[in-house]
Amino acid sequence: MTQTAVQILEDSQNHPENHLHNFNELISCCTVDGVLDISLFDTHAEHIGLGTNGGAKCDVLEGPCACGAWHTKEEMQKRMTNRQK
Repeated sequence: MTQTAVQILEDSQNHPENHLHNFNELISCCTVDGVLDISLFDTHAEHIGLGTNGGAKCDVLEGPCACGAWHTKEEMQKRMTNRQK
């Protein structure tokens, strides 16, 4: 079942753990009816809690990020582990 933008927005707010994506997964999650909904990118950065880099919120676990960096899986796993301590 395809979700609407509103459903994706609500799910990312209520269940951010379901929205920890690499870049390709983020694009897939933010595509509604075959159209990329850019506003959903902002929602992911706001609600998933991956932290910040250079003052900008991160939106992906791996790949090009909203913060302007290109994150590696290892880097983000280390960041998440450090946050849980």
